[in-house]
Amino acid sequence: MNNLIVRRFLQLGALFLIGDGVMGLLKPRWHSLLWHFGPELVRAATEELAEHPKTARSIYLAEAALGIAVASLQTPEVD
Repeated sequence: MNNLIVRRFLQLGALFLIGDGVMGLLKPRWHSLLWHFGPELVRAATEELAEHPKTARSIYLAEAALGIAVASLQTPEVD
């Protein structure tokens, strides 16, 4: 696969992680329940996050930090 295409997919993934993480930090219960669908394991995880907003915020913060790390690794040093 073309290197530029891979970098674009990585940037898209980083953008998703950052956005989803920030949304979860703002409204952890609401955001967790927004993703309450699919297999039983996923629904159980979203219910747990909705019931424990402090834990959810920690996870969402880690998600946003991971997105920032991925984005910064893909960004050249030249502005």
